[in-house]
Amino acid sequence: MAISTLRLLSNLIADAVDAIEGTYADAGVPLPRLDDPSPYDPTDPAEALRAHPVVEAATMNLVAAAAQITATARNPVTSVLLEAHAFQISSCLRTASELNVVEILREAGPQGLHANDIVAQSRADPSLLARILRLLATHHIFQEVTPGVFANNRISSTLDKGKPASLLFEKREDRLTGTSGIAAMAEFLGDDCFKSSAQLGDTLLDPAGQQRPLARAIRTDEPMFQWFTRPENRYRRSRFGLAMLGGEPEGLLFKGYDWGSLPTDAVLVDVGGGIGTASMAIAQQNPTFKVVVQDLAPTIEDAKAYWNQNFPEHVQRRMVELQVHDFFGPQPTQNADVFMLRHIIHDWPDEKNIVILKHLRKAAKPTTQLIVIENIIPVVSEGESDDPKINSVPGAMRKAAPAPLLPNCGVSNASMYMFDLTVHNMLGGVERTVRGFYDLLDESGWKLVRVYRCSGSDSEKCHMVGVP
Repeated sequence: MAISTLRLLSNLIADAVDAIEGTYADAGVPLPRLDDPSPYDPTDPAEALRAHPVVEAATMNLVAAAAQITATARNPVTSVLLEAHAFQISSCLRTASELNVVEILREAGPQGLHANDIVAQSRADPSLLARILRLLATHHIFQEVTPGVFANNRISSTLDKGKPASLLFEKREDRLTGTSGIAAMAEFLGDDCFKSSAQLGDTLLDPAGQQRPLARAIRTDEPMFQWFTRPENRYRRSRFGLAMLGGEPEGLLFKGYDWGSLPTDAVLVDVGGGIGTASMAIAQQNPTFKVVVQDLAPTIEDAKAYWNQNFPEHVQRRMVELQVHDFFGPQPTQNADVFMLRHIIHDWPDEKNIVILKHLRKAAKPTTQLIVIENIIPVVSEGESDDPKINSVPGAMRKAAPAPLLPNCGVSNASMYMFDLTVHNMLGGVERTVRGFYDLLDESGWKLVRVYRCSGSDSEKCHMVGVP
């Protein structure tokens, strides 16, 4: 008798568990505990070992198989209605973060705190907060230790802003400053992104079809970044910048392209670089690099404070230039060794990106490299490797997941498909397939010559190298 899909999936799960447990045992490191209430620390040996190639691959298969076995076994009506109702989780996460619940529970300790006491500083409705936390705890975010008493766990603790709860309530506008960015990302997704997502269907069904979902949600025709420059949106702009810190695992910037392979006096231009978090990290490891951070005026003002606070010696040595620049205009830096576009291409449709990339191509030296840092979305079906234009580019093709998993490894890679729609809703942007990037660079005068797939990534984060 043929082995059932359920059995094949359960075998994959068992094999993955064996691989994970074996690797942790060999390293003499305990497995991370879901019920651990201590603040999340990515440098903790138990967390750091998640980036081990064996653990990473096994985790991808385990997560995909667990979701697929659930989808296979569960009543399909239940499955579709649960997914339709999933918006409540995003809303509750944002609420818990804005009420500083994680920080209050951190100060309360592992025994937890009753909902009546959690709301003492915010004066929120305790019974409603308990219901919010109960939904999250059901999804393994927080834990209800006794009826009405809640504590942090390994997942909820990632939202910790690292500050005393009392200070967070006193200076609400500064709550997210100096944090990891994870809470900022959760709040950004649960606020602006959530509101725009609710307009996706209406926008698609509109015969005119001109407005982006965000424009419907906030009732403005301004693009998102222009809207952020309004004085009343300073907090939103700051939150977005901080959210970009929390959207990527720590250290991922150094798990692809070898920045050390550049000349010691390299000029690195961080195009649309925000406050320069990525280029600062590169310069801290390569202090002889000259860095040019380019963005719009309000963001560059924020960047000045960020660099003076976090890397003042590079500022004092005049090794960083914080330059007001609109990347839709001609590129002012003509001697760049690298133009870095990190999370920029996905914000714009092809016609806009071609303008950006052609300006960079015109300013490039023969030896200039274009480094594009983005997710590469795999198609869900097989057959992508049959494309002759991309299968000869080193690193461009990815190995399909083992059967009976979906070739793209299913929900293990779900976040990038969600962000694909998020950038559409907010900006009219798109996350691209590898062929999409190849064609975009080709039309702009660049040639895709190498793809580095970043290890330790829970998505398909890649560093793509283009040359003139």
